[in-house]
Amino acid sequence: MIEPTEGVYGGRHRRVLEHPDHRAGINHGTMTIAAITDITPSLTRVEAALDHEGDASRWLVTNPAIRLELPDPEGSSTVSRVYTVRSYREEGERRVIEVDIVRHEGSSPVMLWLSGARIGTSVRILGPRPHFCPPFIEERPALLFADETAIPALVTILRDWPEDRIGLIWAEAPDRRVLNELPFPNGVEIHWLPRAESEPPGSTGRLVDAALEASAAHPEPITVWACGEHQEMRRIRNHFRRDRGMARDEVQVFGYWRRGRTSSQIDEARLQRYEEALALNPRMTVLDDFDVDD
Repeated sequence: MIEPTEGVYGGRHRRVLEHPDHRAGINHGTMTIAAITDITPSLTRVEAALDHEGDASRWLVTNPAIRLELPDPEGSSTVSRVYTVRSYREEGERRVIEVDIVRHEGSSPVMLWLSGARIGTSVRILGPRPHFCPPFIEERPALLFADETAIPALVTILRDWPEDRIGLIWAEAPDRRVLNELPFPNGVEIHWLPRAESEPPGSTGRLVDAALEASAAHPEPITVWACGEHQEMRRIRNHFRRDRGMARDEVQVFGYWRRGRTSSQIDEARLQRYEEALALNPRMTVLDDFDVDD
């Protein structure tokens, strides 16, 4: 069994990520880079061979996520970052995954690691774990909203799309090429919302506008899935949950990142919320990403 790195996750929230309920059914392992490809100026695809104990079927679920265990540039411990596994395949006894990483300014742990990554570079991982998926209810149309950080999730969602289910997708990205490799199931329309290179991600409000317009155009029962910048996702969630009165199981919305805050700050806030929840209940439950303003 591959054990977690000594000091992994650092800090006082280790017990959350090492909690038996959180670790249930997932394993530590290693991925070793086999190829690095720049898909667009802001999107890099990492192909890696797996050394992992997990059953192969777990990599084939919709929207599987892993945590990369990376050196903390601000200390001697290790930090972790969650990424979607875009694809999984087997080549004989060799198991290979693809992970897409959106490049951004700054010296975050992921950007520092990626800048030094080469073929043969290994990194420890934890996972996989199924992440948020669209709620498919009866025959309702599904409305999906995503920025480029959620494109890998869309790949797996569209790969597993229910037959003949109506789907409407709006994706904001500076380069249309990020959409070119998406599957196109029957009954699904994909709309690109272009963002100029000069416009900071999460600043345009185009996904929010698209959600409001789509809601007005589809007053019939629908379901909603949205992933992207935290504040924009909050506005989308509030519209469908509060203004439109949709139930929680009809709306799956998650803030993958937050403009003006580092991933370390976001992780700290989320882990603190889980610490507080565990203090009240020793069993870990899934918290709504927007139940409190972190």
